[in-house]
Amino acid sequence: MPKTKSGLTYAVRESSRAKRVIIKVRMSSDVEVVIPSGFQKNRLPEILAKHSDWIASQQKKFQERKRSLQPKRITLTAVGQTWKVEYKNSSVKGVTLEERNDMSLTLTGQVDDLNLVVNALNAWVHKQARSALGKWLSDLSDQMAMPFNKLTVRRQKSLWGSCSAKKNINLNRNLLFLSKSMARYVLIHELCHIEQLNHSKKFWSLLDIHVKNSRAMSAKTKQAGDKVPVWAKA
Repeated sequence: MPKTKSGLTYAVRESSRAKRVIIKVRMSSDVEVVIPSGFQKNRLPEILAKHSDWIASQQKKFQERKRSLQPKRITLTAVGQTWKVEYKNSSVKGVTLEERNDMSLTLTGQVDDLNLVVNALNAWVHKQARSALGKWLSDLSDQMAMPFNKLTVRRQKSLWGSCSAKKNINLNRNLLFLSKSMARYVLIHELCHIEQLNHSKKFWSLLDIHVKNSRAMSAKTKQAGDKVPVWAKA
């Protein structure tokens, strides 16, 4: 690959359809220069030098996005777990995720495809949530003597949980990223709706029996969306 005096490496692709020189910065931060047929390649270092600030800014933007969508560590605060994440590029189509006993995850395959990586991580978190939140809710239900009918775990943008008149509870799987006290509050909040399907004074009095300063905790939890990593919202 050719390289500029500043050390920037780039790939060159000649195109009969190109009318001018086009500089492309890939998500991988690689630089490709598309040139019209017959264009003098010795002119490219000068052109790239003129656009060096823009190239650098694009590379920085993509590197930051890659870090946010390809985490090296995943912390499920609500259940006190931290997982290390490793990525292995291979020719295998798609991305597979392997969970190891040492609290690590290995993603193998087309790991440069951030969409595939995000999908694999989200599927794993969903599975973790169904198991952890399901058991937690069942334990609290028994302790509070408030049986529910069915649990559904979803990824939602605005709601942490809900309870229907049929005593079906829905929980946001991203509760795993909140503090243990916040996640516990949401589970108890929804269980209390089994007896009081509203937000009346009776509901808050019931909730206060199980969670001290429940209204303050409610306000705090509503503002906790920033605890969820970018890739888990994608």
